[in-house]
Amino acid sequence: MFFERFEIAMDSAGAGKFRGGCGSIREIRFISPGEFLSVIKKTKTKPWALNGGLEPNPSQVITYPGTDKEQYVSTKRISVEINDRVIIKTAGGGGHGDPKKRDPERIKSDVLEGYVSAEKAMEIYGVNLGDGEMK
Repeated sequence: MFFERFEIAMDSAGAGKFRGGCGSIREIRFISPGEFLSVIKKTKTKPWALNGGLEPNPSQVITYPGTDKEQYVSTKRISVEINDRVIIKTAGGGGHGDPKKRDPERIKSDVLEGYVSAEKAMEIYGVNLGDGEMK
């Protein structure tokens, strides 16, 4: 198998005074026929958050993306052929505490580091960073 993509997933962490860790995105392309076994948790429900923090989105495993065989699965074994693909999106961690109480400097850093989009910074945290400056 060949990893086409392996990156931190922006906006995947649960928001909070203390933000959860970000999830990841892995896109795998198979270079020979075989089998792929997906074993992943929290695909049907969101990971937990604490004390007013927000829950992140659930994990996702997408088999054969962009084809008529595309499926969202959790634990599953599939047969793969050359150039078949699987996308794995892991959930981030849940947030802890009220997101509106997160230090604006930390939010700015989150945006600059690519963990949180400027749109989510405004929508969830109430911090406008449209031009890179706090308002």
